[in-house]
Amino acid sequence: MKKHTPIALALLAALSFNAHATSPTPVQLPETAVVQPIAEVSLQSLTAEQLVAGQSRELVDASKVEVADNAAAEALKQQLENAKPGEVITIAPGRYANLGVIELTADGITVKAEQPGTVLLTGLVQLVVKGDDITLDSLVFTEGGPAERFGGVRLEGMRNTLQNSTFYYFNDDYEYQPDERRSEYPRYLWVSLWGKDGKVINNRFEGKHKRGTLIGIQKNIDDQADNHLIEGNIFYSQKKNRYNELAIEKAVRYNGNSWEAIRIGDSKSSQWPSRTQFVNNLLVDSDGERELISVKSGENRIAGNTIFESASMISLRHGKANVVENNVIIGNNKQDTGGIRIYDEDHVVRNNYLVGLRGSGGQIAGNADVRGGVVINTGIIDVKNNEQLDQEVKGKELNKQWTPKNVTVENNTMVDVEFGMVHGNQGHRVSLFDNSQVETIFTGDHIRFSSNVVFNLDETLQALRADPATPLTNPTYSDEVYYGQVHGVDGVPAGVTQQKPTYTKVGDFYQFAEGGADVSKLHVLTADEIGPSYRLQEAPKR
Repeated sequence: MKKHTPIALALLAALSFNAHATSPTPVQLPETAVVQPIAEVSLQSLTAEQLVAGQSRELVDASKVEVADNAAAEALKQQLENAKPGEVITIAPGRYANLGVIELTADGITVKAEQPGTVLLTGLVQLVVKGDDITLDSLVFTEGGPAERFGGVRLEGMRNTLQNSTFYYFNDDYEYQPDERRSEYPRYLWVSLWGKDGKVINNRFEGKHKRGTLIGIQKNIDDQADNHLIEGNIFYSQKKNRYNELAIEKAVRYNGNSWEAIRIGDSKSSQWPSRTQFVNNLLVDSDGERELISVKSGENRIAGNTIFESASMISLRHGKANVVENNVIIGNNKQDTGGIRIYDEDHVVRNNYLVGLRGSGGQIAGNADVRGGVVINTGIIDVKNNEQLDQEVKGKELNKQWTPKNVTVENNTMVDVEFGMVHGNQGHRVSLFDNSQVETIFTGDHIRFSSNVVFNLDETLQALRADPATPLTNPTYSDEVYYGQVHGVDGVPAGVTQQKPTYTKVGDFYQFAEGGADVSKLHVLTADEIGPSYRLQEAPKR
């Protein structure tokens, strides 16, 4: 059993697990395994399996689904490619192998399983949704891999939906070897979105163990918002280095990159709005890289998500005016767990509840790469004097680090965290492929901290970690509570108290009288509420 500090035990017991069955999810457990329901288990010993089990969901024994013959698979492919506008295509149970790339061009069609969870698309497959108003419903992608690197599903049109579907260890069958030029492994997504107003709702993504972002939103380089909705999904067991990708020493930095659960935009399109909503999702045991939710565009909302035992962070990497709110992040003392890291401008980070985070374990010099509760990183441009990244300026292209500016951090709660607030001293390199250090870095400007509570009873934990050599410029502090060690500042800033805060129990969260998150807006999600309407009965794959 894991060892917890006293405050960790108290707070794990405090987390809210109200399980109203509304959506779905599968879990891959041995047939003999019995998972104790959340309502009956001590939350001091909460496990990932209890969050993702979804025992109220209909159980589907995928091992009993028979292989469709070649004629049936070819007939399905032809039916999909030649669908008529508005047609509903209902697929009989079966394992349909190696369908390859299929383009769905007719508007308004629905493709669904006759019985949810019994249509298995295996081998190499990619459904390219080119038409508008198309729905993919209750499909399973497994025992194979994407036929093309942008995923098993590629949503290209307008108002298209992927729902109630499962991607289960969809890692095989495509070539996966480092290239000759720089020993780089290929990056294969599971789902990509290219159009507008797409929806990815109530799906389960489990066991992505090869390089490549799981969901990629391929933001167009224009000023038109994407308006995608990614809601009610389960992300479970995303791992790197299962195929020894990091064994090639010269290629560790870039082979260790591109393992996000979701990437919203990219650097070249980052200064345009996406307005994507990533809300009410459950992310469990996802350790791909430091960026779990990677935001690379503007005006997105990351809200209401539950992140459990994931050695990664919400990362506002590029783009402006993003909102991160009402998320619950539970580290459970797992190494390298973190909260929210910030670059660029005009963000709002509010009402998040973070507990049991264990940062870097103090193994990284200075503040570089520390995974704290809220990390204000340094950048390579002088935002105080309005310098900007520019794709046309050598060394300061859009994929570099935009120094944080005009960011509001308010009403967040951090308890039992190795590092709470972090004013980073990030070491910046020229690129992923050039380890040369950038000589001049700049610190965040006009960062506003208001009514945040960091509560660390363990005397070894730090409420604030800063670097005296790189202080923030023009920060403001109002009604801040930092109970725990304070490092790297010359005196506690005005507007910050180190007095022990008081609290009451509201539901099963702790509400601090002095500020912090409004816990009435928080909820810990489980697979009995979100994800597919069924769960697969499969042997576990770890």
